[in-house]
Amino acid sequence: MVLLCAIGIFATVPVARRLQHFIYDTVGQEFFTYIVLFVIGVGFISLLYFFVLKLRVKSVSQYIWLSVCTGLYVFSTFQLRTYPEEAIHLLEYGLLSFLLFKALSHRIRDWTVYVSALLFVLFFGIANEFLQWTVPGRYWGFKDVGLDVIGGGILILAIWQGIKPKIICEPVKRISVQVLVGMITLDLIVLGLCLSNTPGSVNRYTATFTKLSWLRTEEPMTEFGYKHQDSNTGTFISRMTVKELRNIDSTMGVFYGKDLLKKISSELIDTELTKTYTRNTNPFLYEFLIHLNRRKDNSDTLEKKGDPDEHIRKSNVAFRENMLLEAYFGNTLKHSGSVWSEKKAHGFEQTASLWKGDYISNAGQIITSFNLKTAWSCIVIMLVVVWASGEFYKRRIDK
Repeated sequence: MVLLCAIGIFATVPVARRLQHFIYDTVGQEFFTYIVLFVIGVGFISLLYFFVLKLRVKSVSQYIWLSVCTGLYVFSTFQLRTYPEEAIHLLEYGLLSFLLFKALSHRIRDWTVYVSALLFVLFFGIANEFLQWTVPGRYWGFKDVGLDVIGGGILILAIWQGIKPKIICEPVKRISVQVLVGMITLDLIVLGLCLSNTPGSVNRYTATFTKLSWLRTEEPMTEFGYKHQDSNTGTFISRMTVKELRNIDSTMGVFYGKDLLKKISSELIDTELTKTYTRNTNPFLYEFLIHLNRRKDNSDTLEKKGDPDEHIRKSNVAFRENMLLEAYFGNTLKHSGSVWSEKKAHGFEQTASLWKGDYISNAGQIITSFNLKTAWSCIVIMLVVVWASGEFYKRRIDK
C-alpha cells in the first residue's frame, strides 16, 4: 500500500499543471482549499465517531490532541491559499505517513517507529521533488519538501498522542535502531546530493551525458551565492561576488550590451530572453535581465491615480533596481540602450525617497547563509554522530 500510494503521488507529477489549470478555469482555484478542508473534516468526524461510539475512549488528552492536529491541518491549508493546490500535499503525505506507520509497526513496536515513518516521508518527498525537477516546466522546491514533511508529521503526531496505538509499547530493539540509522543516513546523503546539484554540476554531467543537456534550460535545483550590502542601492543577492560582476561588466559589457540591443529592438519578450541567457549558460546576463525586467515592470505599471503607498513602493523598486544596474552592470546597460535619462531617474528618486523600509533585490532562490563545503562538512559530522550513537545503543540492547 505504501508503494501504491507513492506511485500514485509520483504519477500525478507530469499532469499536475494541466489538471491545476483545468480546475482553475472551470471551478476556480478555491476548489483545492474546499476539497482539502472537506477531507480533513470527514477524517476528524470519522475518528470522533470511532472514538466515542466504537472504542469508548475516555481520555480527554487524546481528544485534545486530535483536535490540535486537525487545527494544524486547517491552519496550514489556509496558509496556502495563495497557491491552494499545494494543500493537496498535506493530504497525500498524511495518507502516506499513515500507511508507512502501519507497514513499519509490523516489526517496529517502540517509539522509534514514529521517527522512522517521518524519515521515510522525507525521503519520498525528496524523491517526488526530484522527479518533478526532471519534468519540463516543473520545479524543485525545498519548501515543498518541508510541506510534505509537515503533512506527514501532523498525522504522525495524531497517531502518537491522539490515537496512541497499544501495540507501540515494546522496548527499542536492534531492528529499530538499524532502520532509524539507515533512514537518517539515506536522507542526509540524498539531501547533500540535492544541494550539490547546482548549475555548475548540471553543466558538467550534461556535457558527458549529452542526452540530458535539456536540463540546462530548467530551473536549477540549488544555487549558492552572496548577499551584498550597498549603502546606496540596498541589499542585493547574486550568484557572483561584486568583483566578479564588475570584472565581467568591464570586459564583456560592450559585447553583451550590443547583443542584447539587437534582441530588445526586435521586440523579443522578456521570457524568451531569460530562456536564451539562463542561470546555467550565462548567470551574469540572466541577473542583468532580472534586474532590468524588475525595473521595467515597476516603472511601467505605475498609476497616477491609485493607492499612494503602492505608487511609492513601485517607484522605490524601480529606482533601486536602476541604481543597482548602473553600479554593477553599467557597461552592459549603456550598450544595450537601456540607460534612463537623468530627468527620469531624478523623478523616480524623489518619489522613492518617501519609502521608509529596507530594500532587498533577489535574482532567484539563492542560498547565502552557507556554502556547499559547509553543508557537506555538517552532513559528515552528523553521519559520524548518528553511526556512533547507533552502535552505542545496539551494544546496550545486546547487553
